[in-house]
Amino acid sequence: MEILVVEDDLNIQRLVRETLEADGHRVRATADGNEAAHWIDGQVFEAAVLDVMVPGRSGFELCARLRASQEIPILMLTALGELTDKREGFTAGADDYITKPFDPEELLFRLHAVARRYQKASIPVMRFGDVTIDKRSQQLMIGTTRLTIPRREFELLHQLASFPGRVFSREELIEHVWGLDFMGDDRTIDVHIKRLRNRLQETDAIEIQTVRGLGYRLESRS
Repeated sequence: MEILVVEDDLNIQRLVRETLEADGHRVRATADGNEAAHWIDGQVFEAAVLDVMVPGRSGFELCARLRASQEIPILMLTALGELTDKREGFTAGADDYITKPFDPEELLFRLHAVARRYQKASIPVMRFGDVTIDKRSQQLMIGTTRLTIPRREFELLHQLASFPGRVFSREELIEHVWGLDFMGDDRTIDVHIKRLRNRLQETDAIEIQTVRGLGYRLESRS
């Protein structure tokens, strides 16, 4: 993969670069957020590792900039590990966080885990135990029961199921499912989530969990 790395601690930047290159990836690294923003505007990356605090554009700004144009795995590095920083990062579109200092092996297995979620997003039919989510027919099957559910509900379920374990804020889900021109209340998401949970009561293969202060994620037990 072609991976963007933005980290102003040159020792950590070198560690991240060497770890990723040893895993077979191509790395473009910088310590400057403004330079990274210029690269983002002119190049397509396949993943990104962003420090939260860098000179120029912050990691949050870069994450939002990437997410606006590219659907790629994004990991954020932080020395803080506070809920407020995680909330801001997930709202901007981050997939996962790594708190410094970290083990290079952890960086790789988190990157691989997130990348697998993105591969799943391109699959038209997803299966979790006795649950089948068929994007082609817009149908949900639980065991032998086939359900045709409202389009927005299905798209919400499909978005969450495409990236199991990833936390989506309400704002992100609205953007993915309704689009940026949505004019309603973000509590609309809560209503749809409640309906989906009711539909999923007959299975224990998947569960839509509330992550307090952050949003929702789908967990698979299959």
